Amino acid sequence: MDCVICGKQVVNENNRLQKKVKDYLRTTSELDVKHLWIKQWKICYDCSELYTNDNLVDNSEVLQKIEEQKQRKKQLGKAKRKQGPVGEARAYYIERYIDYATCKAEEKGQSIAKSTRLISSQQYDADYITYVKSSESTAVLIVRDMVKEIDTKEKWIDVRHMEKRFLSHSDEGFSFIIVELFSRKQKPTYPKKMAVETDSEYKNRIAYITWQTATADIHNQRTQGIKGDIYIVLPSLKNEHENMYDKHYITWDSRHHHFKRVRESNQYVNILKPPKWGYDIVATKKINHQQLRYIEKNLFQIISKTHKKSGITLSMFSPQKKKETASKLKKGLKKESN
Repeated sequence: MDCVICGKQVVNENNRLQKKVKDYLRTTSELDVKHLWIKQWKICYDCSELYTNDNLVDNSEVLQKIEEQKQRKKQLGKAKRKQGPVGEARAYYIERYIDYATCKAEEKGQSIAKSTRLISSQQYDADYITYVKSSESTAVLIVRDMVKEIDTKEKWIDVRHMEKRFLSHSDEGFSFIIVELFSRKQKPTYPKKMAVETDSEYKNRIAYITWQTATADIHNQRTQGIKGDIYIVLPSLKNEHENMYDKHYITWDSRHHHFKRVRESNQYVNILKPPKWGYDIVATKKINHQQLRYIEKNLFQIISKTHKKSGITLSMFSPQKKKETASKLKKGLKKESN
């Protein structure tokens, strides 16, 4: 504790102060203000020698010093609260802020192949709502917008098969996608935007009409026995902001006892940027319907292969020649040559 008069630190181990109290108690049963302050470590030894009890109680000069000392302590307290904690306490609060800010950054993550969020979903049928919320809509966007090897202009994209990447942290992480493309024989008729509609609501309505037309057109062509072009696509999910950081300028909030983000400050911490999920297209291949039937027949074995290997290749989707057959063929060719 500090002396209320001079501000000097009062050392608790100073036996001389306590001896004064004991000596005073030998002469009287009740402590006066001076000796009560000595016992409570409010004044230092030098001040206890300098001032009598009457000085401490009535002397205006002493009272003014005490008031000044209180004001100094108050200002120091305000400065400390504004500056925030130091040492281990500061490290603890900073760690908590980093955890909080990182969690918030994760929540702000976005995907570059994400369908438009449905507004007022009551306006749409259950099949369309399921489609928009499913990975199928993401697979369509990947093939339409990111696979340069496939020309999807004036084509409907029908997802025949898609498989989530084994142990992927995201539902949009695919090991492979198989699509069939159909020509657009039916053309959607788009209405004009209504005055009461927002841009997002109108975009939702246009997307719904497109989906209705595509579903009906693909179904109609299938019933007529029409077959489209088949493609295998191997996408690889990636975070375009991986190992990228934002500077968070922070200051101590003395009212709520934590660090908060501000526009300008001389203090900052590095926080991982919100993830931005995109795709690298590893490989694309056009296959015929006979190859598709082989894949569908052996789908379980193919999926098992993708679980065992991190690097998925197109060779997994083709029949593998048995080693024994290959060795017999080599032996036969040697005999013929002899």
